[in-house]
Amino acid sequence: MKIFFALFFATAYTVAAQPQVPHKMQFAGMTLTIRDDARREIQKDVNALTQSPKHHNIKVERAKTYFPIIEKVFEEERVPDDFKYLVLQESALIADAISTSNAVGFWQFKDFTAVEMGLRVDKVIDERMNIVASSHAAARYMKKNNFYFNNWVYALQAYQMGAGGVLKSVPETEAGLRHMEITGSTYWYVKKFLAHKIAFEDVVKGKGQIQVL
Repeated sequence: MKIFFALFFATAYTVAAQPQVPHKMQFAGMTLTIRDDARREIQKDVNALTQSPKHHNIKVERAKTYFPIIEKVFEEERVPDDFKYLVLQESALIADAISTSNAVGFWQFKDFTAVEMGLRVDKVIDERMNIVASSHAAARYMKKNNFYFNNWVYALQAYQMGAGGVLKSVPETEAGLRHMEITGSTYWYVKKFLAHKIAFEDVVKGKGQIQVL
């Protein structure tokens, strides 16, 4: 009986410790209202990101190492601090990560975009694997995208699909918005990002830890 209750309370603690998706949240100076269909979808991603305390805490420790560097770069570049969570989504802060589409490094740049953003990419040096240089490049890319939309949510979406793709689907009336609804039809990449922010924000700031007792 004692073993049963010990297992029960350990499981209950783990579930309770998982971050929950709010109805409203702040992102890059914007207020996002998250509708129930989107909340359910984002919560599934949050649960998946936190279901293994071991793997979650590995990413948390990487974030604690690299985030101060990224924060300094973003402050210099005047890019919202919230975008630092995107690097966890893109590469899990693994310097030499390579995607199936041959995007490389912390911020998962393809070679032509990396060069366009001022990075050196050749047989000797690949600055996509340098946290400082690549974070400056990521910030420049996000600022370039935001120039078109004056809306950081769409700048985030453009990070994955390109500004051209977003321009085709976004009404001009939504440029400059500071309040937005996140719904089930919101682009998946944006919802995935919000899941990463929710899953890691408090823990990285030292407000809790996902663990099994």
